[in-house]
Amino acid sequence: MERTAVLFVLLSFCITSLALECKVVPGSVKQIDVWNGIVYGVNSNNQILALFKQWLKLEGSWKHVSVGPAGTWGVNANNRICKNVGGRWIQFKDLMKQIDAGGKYIAGVNMNNEFMCISESSSWTIIPEKLKYVSCGPYSCWGVNAADNIFILKGLTPTACGGSLKFEKIPGSLSMIDVSTDGKVFGVNSNGDVYQRDGVSQSNPVGTGWRQVPSSKKVKHVSYGNGHLWLIGRDDSIMDCSE
Repeated sequence: MERTAVLFVLLSFCITSLALECKVVPGSVKQIDVWNGIVYGVNSNNQILALFKQWLKLEGSWKHVSVGPAGTWGVNANNRICKNVGGRWIQFKDLMKQIDAGGKYIAGVNMNNEFMCISESSSWTIIPEKLKYVSCGPYSCWGVNAADNIFILKGLTPTACGGSLKFEKIPGSLSMIDVSTDGKVFGVNSNGDVYQRDGVSQSNPVGTGWRQVPSSKKVKHVSYGNGHLWLIGRDDSIMDCSE
C-alpha cells in the first residue's frame, strides 16, 4: 500500500515540457504577486516595491503583499492586515501571517496557522486546517502545510468564501502555491522546481495532474497573471516568463 501511494505521487508529478521564454528583470525580491499587469513585491529589507518602468519603494515594513480583484493588500511587520486605498495604507485590527487577494475575497493564514477569509458584508470564516500558505482563484482556494502537503477548498461562491468548509488533500508536495484570477495553479517544491496543475476548470477544480515547468535556476516563489509566469530565484532574482 505504501509503495503504491509513493508511485502514485511520482506519477502525478509527470515531467513534460512547457516551452517558456524568460527574461531577467532588474532588481531583487523575496516574494511577488501579479494581477492585470500590476506587479508588487517584497524585498529582503521587508519593503514593498511596485514595478512600473522600474521598481518604486512604498512606505512601511512588510512581510507579504497581494494584488487582485479584491484590491491591494499586505501584512505588515506586526502581522496587521493593511489595504492600499488611493496610495495610502489603511491598517485593520485583524492579524495574518500571509494574505491573498487573488479571488473575490480576502483570504490568508492567521496566527494559529488556520485558513481565514471574508466575503463582502460578512464576518470572517475560519477553517481549522493547519496551513502555511494559501492562494485563491475564481472557484477554489489551494494551500500547503508545514509538511508541504497540498490541499484544495472547493465550492466557492460570491457569498461564501469558505466554500465547502473542508480542505481536501491532493497528491504531491509543494512548499508554496499560486492560483491566478483565471484559475491556473502553479507551485514550487522544496527542491526549487516549478509545477503547473493541468486540467483545472470550474467543472473540475482539482485538475488532472502536475506538470513540471522547466527553469534555468532553482525557484522559491511564483506568481502568474496575464500570460506571464513570474519566478523568484533562491537568490531573490526575478524572471518574467511567457509562452
